[in-house]
Amino acid sequence: MASIRCWRCAAIQPPAFFCTRCEAVQALPQGTDYLAVLGFPQHPAIDGAELDRRYYGLSRKLHPDRFQTGNDEEQRASVQATALLNTAHRTLREIESRGRYWLERCGEDLGRDNNRVPQQLAAYVFDVQEKLGELRGGANGATATLRSELAETQLELAERRERDRAALDALLRGWPAGDAATSGSERATAVRELKALLSQLSYLRTLDRDLQNALEAV
Repeated sequence: MASIRCWRCAAIQPPAFFCTRCEAVQALPQGTDYLAVLGFPQHPAIDGAELDRRYYGLSRKLHPDRFQTGNDEEQRASVQATALLNTAHRTLREIESRGRYWLERCGEDLGRDNNRVPQQLAAYVFDVQEKLGELRGGANGATATLRSELAETQLELAERRERDRAALDALLRGWPAGDAATSGSERATAVRELKALLSQLSYLRTLDRDLQNALEAV
C-alpha cells in the first residue's frame, strides 16, 4: 500500500484519515484501501454494527463543519476524506458491493470473460424474457394471465436473490485466511465461486428490473 505525505508536517505514513504525528486531516488518494483506513483486517467478512460504529465516529471527526475556520488545505482534505469515508461505508456495508470490491482486490474483474448468462440461469432467463415479450405485445389477449404469472415470478426472483446473497455472505465469511493477493488452489476456487455468485446476482437484478418495468408499463 502506497504511503502518503502529510500536507502539514511532511510525515510519511500509510494512508489514514489523520496524520499520526500532527493529527492533521488528510486528503487520501484514489484507490485507498477501504478496509485499511477503517481499521479492518484484509478479509471480506465484516461485522455491520462495528462498521457503522467506526463510520459514524469518523464522520463526526471529519465533517467539514469542524474545519470551517481552518486553511484551504485543511478544508479541502476534510471534504475529500468525508467523501471517501462515505463511499467506503456504502461499499462495505452492502454485501454485493463488498463482494465486487473484494473481487477487484483479488485482481479479478466481474465483466472479464463474463458476457453470457450463467449456464444454470440460461433456461430460466429465456423463459421469463419470453413471457415479458408476450406481455409487452399483449399476445392472444392473455395479459391478465401473464401478469399473474410474472407477479409470481417476481416473488420467486426475490427468493433466488436472497438465497444467493446468503451464499455470498457465507463465502465471504469463510474466505481463506491471508492477503487477497495470496495464490493457491483454495483461493483460486474461492475467487471463481465469488465471481460466479456475483454474476448470477447481477443477472437476477437485471431480470427483476426488466420484469418490474414491464409490469408497470401495461
